[in-house]
Amino acid sequence: MRLFAAGLLLLGVAALSAGCGGVGQTGIAKGGDVGQGKTLFVAKCGSCHRLADAGSTGTIGPDLDGAFAGDRAQHFKESTIKQVVYDQIYHPAPAGLMPAKIVTGADAASVAAYVASVAGTGAASNGAPPTITSAPAGGGGGLAATGAKLYESLGCSACHSISGAKGVGPTFKGVYNSKVQLSTGQTVTANDAYLLESIRDPDKQIVKGFPKGVMSATITPGSVSIANAKALIAFIKSKK
Repeated sequence: MRLFAAGLLLLGVAALSAGCGGVGQTGIAKGGDVGQGKTLFVAKCGSCHRLADAGSTGTIGPDLDGAFAGDRAQHFKESTIKQVVYDQIYHPAPAGLMPAKIVTGADAASVAAYVASVAGTGAASNGAPPTITSAPAGGGGGLAATGAKLYESLGCSACHSISGAKGVGPTFKGVYNSKVQLSTGQTVTANDAYLLESIRDPDKQIVKGFPKGVMSATITPGSVSIANAKALIAFIKSKK
């Protein structure tokens, strides 16, 4: 079961607040047996995902301790994380990253309850907050370090990996100056201007294969200052 990419909390928040523009809504996750959820997780999810509490070491999908470490550190409610997991089971994003509805009904609620109870509490092998101790290759220096902090504090890590792994949004690894195909069929270069616009107005140009409305439902267009956007771009540039 290829559950969700590093830190999908923003997807759940967006789905709860705005229907997640095409991702779909599943209703509120109710109940769930944590013990049964662990058994189901090990049987259906552990081969793809690492989760310390489950003793699973899968590497096909994201490390769930790393994925939720930041959310756990920010003291998000367990019920919110549970809803994220539940929504993602029914409506995985991007489409095709994992099979939809691999568990349903009470089983889905149980898996969601279990993952929410433990994810982010174990040592993570990947997906943890980035650390920049020196100026990254390609320049940026202190600006990139500031961007690394914003990557966590603004919640970018919830949707955009820095490892190349697929997530709710495109990975930041190697994206700078790469060719990006949009949902319109147009191909653009992910240069400074493109990234600045994408940060400031997320729904302006949607990358092909990703849903519209996820980022803008959580980060209001124009709410990230130009200075902060430029720091994020410096950070993105360092992820080669």
